[in-house]
Amino acid sequence: MQLFEFHFNPKIKEDYFFDSFVYEPENAYERKLGSLYLAGDLRNALPQNSKLLDNLAQVIKKNYYSFGGQPLQMGSAPIEKALSESLKKTNDFLAEEVKKENVSWLGNLNFAVLSIKDLNLTFTKTGNLKILLIRGGQIIDVGKNLNLQEIEPYPLKIFFNVVSGKLIQNDIILVLTKEVFDFFVQQNILDKISQAEGLNKTKLKEILPSHLFTKKKGPKISGICFLAILKEKTIKEKEFLRQGYGERIKEVIFQEKERFSFSSNLLSFVKKNLSGQIFLPLFRPFQKIKKIRLPRPQNPLKLLKNKIRKPKINLPRPILIKNQIKSIKKKVILIIVLISLLSLGFLIFKEAGERKQKKIEISLDKIQEKFDRAEGFLIFKEEQKANALFKEVWLEISNLPEKSISTDITDLKQSVEEELRNLNKLEEIENPQEASEPEKEKLFTPLAPPENLTPPAESDFSFDLSASYLSNLYFLDKKTCKIIKYSSSGQSTWGLPKTWKESDEHCSEPKSMAIDSSIWILNKDNSISRYHQGEYQETINLDLFPSLENITKIKVKTNIPYLYLLEPANKRVIITDRNGKIVRQFQSEKFNNLKDFTVSDDGKTIWLLNDQKVYQIELQTLN
Repeated sequence: MQLFEFHFNPKIKEDYFFDSFVYEPENAYERKLGSLYLAGDLRNALPQNSKLLDNLAQVIKKNYYSFGGQPLQMGSAPIEKALSESLKKTNDFLAEEVKKENVSWLGNLNFAVLSIKDLNLTFTKTGNLKILLIRGGQIIDVGKNLNLQEIEPYPLKIFFNVVSGKLIQNDIILVLTKEVFDFFVQQNILDKISQAEGLNKTKLKEILPSHLFTKKKGPKISGICFLAILKEKTIKEKEFLRQGYGERIKEVIFQEKERFSFSSNLLSFVKKNLSGQIFLPLFRPFQKIKKIRLPRPQNPLKLLKNKIRKPKINLPRPILIKNQIKSIKKKVILIIVLISLLSLGFLIFKEAGERKQKKIEISLDKIQEKFDRAEGFLIFKEEQKANALFKEVWLEISNLPEKSISTDITDLKQSVEEELRNLNKLEEIENPQEASEPEKEKLFTPLAPPENLTPPAESDFSFDLSASYLSNLYFLDKKTCKIIKYSSSGQSTWGLPKTWKESDEHCSEPKSMAIDSSIWILNKDNSISRYHQGEYQETINLDLFPSLENITKIKVKTNIPYLYLLEPANKRVIITDRNGKIVRQFQSEKFNNLKDFTVSDDGKTIWLLNDQKVYQIELQTLN
């Protein structure tokens, strides 16, 4: 983590105070909650409130880290809980100030609190401070949804909601006071920061106008720029950061003209001109002297011993001993070859196992990275992108070998499934309500072709699927996808058949048909083709969780903008809008043999035929 704190002209206004605070964890308990970063300003301040920002920071820090020593519960979010509890204490502190009739700060206080633990970001704010996230060149105002309602003095609540989400490497977090933010927008500084590569102190100063750091003419802004960069860490940096420390650069910048100081200028002159001439020679006698190594004298006895050679004695070898040695050599060679083969096989299998394990580890890293990115999208309310990534994570975990799935991976999969259920509006019904007997009898009456219909010209036309709309009957032939329409002539008589739609490539082995002002055809691949006035309009491909297996029925209702779908394979009924976007899903273990369903005219009741039972689902609202 790289931190930059720029304080521009803190003394330019007598009634304007601002400051930023960085608190790193100091022990194992505090490390559970990560680092705490605060920034704020107070406008139109009275002298008695000059220390208000410092007091606020101390209250938040004390109560935030005091939560680190409490036992954690499964499924709890300790950082969010700690921040929420510390903000309650902060609100109590500010309420006491109001009781003391210290109310001048009301409406003038702007304050932001951020906590970062690993890649988890949790934050809140009050007032008009800007909290921005820069990711992949995009600038997102993540704090815009925290512009909360007006403050009510009794009971006083300055801080309300806490927002949390996932960050990824190289994310940049910016906290700016209003005047600094407006200046950055006017000077196009935010765009330059978002496009900069390898951002550091030098590049940041190159991006910022030079007059901010000098006494040159130019606009004099006053306020805070707090910038944090999440960067990849080396092993040494990780060990350093494990102890709760990060790279921090704090700079207070004054643009006002400074007064001449004789003592400071004299000191500067001495440093620049005299230090090298006076002090450097004093140290020259202590410079290192290069060591010269001399050859070590050799032992004369050893030299004499080397010159004396031992006489070689050649003894004749018996033939028998020679043959035995050859036999032993062959056996030794065979044993060596066998051991080599076994060792080679072991190494090959070991290497293959290591490669396989390495692939699994790489896969797990990618899965975790996708999960973090998906949670990041949730911060910005980009639910469609989050949903797509969560589904990828779920499928990749499902395809992992069982031996490689640890408890952590199982927990991650459960977390992903929970997020997918929420994003796909999936509701589990434990005990669905059964319909009454009178309702059962009138609900499911199949529509059969009347006996007095005039047969179509095509003798092989099959009345496979049927539906009615207003005073018309529509029949579809599954083989040809051709639709024939019969109009009512009154008194249970029907006119001549008319071809409403010819066969086309957009209809494929249809399973169900529904009609309102358009005809909706459910195809074999679970896509839905829409036709209007006999002409093809569009094909809707549904993308849901759990993945679709086999939708069997489709229903629509006039003047109700929803599609109702039945999928027995996943024991559910699905409601989407007419573009295929999910609205609601209902699932139950008791929907174990769904055969048919119907919907009330107002669209608020669904009846499901399951074996011989009829269940009903009441919908108060679909939003």
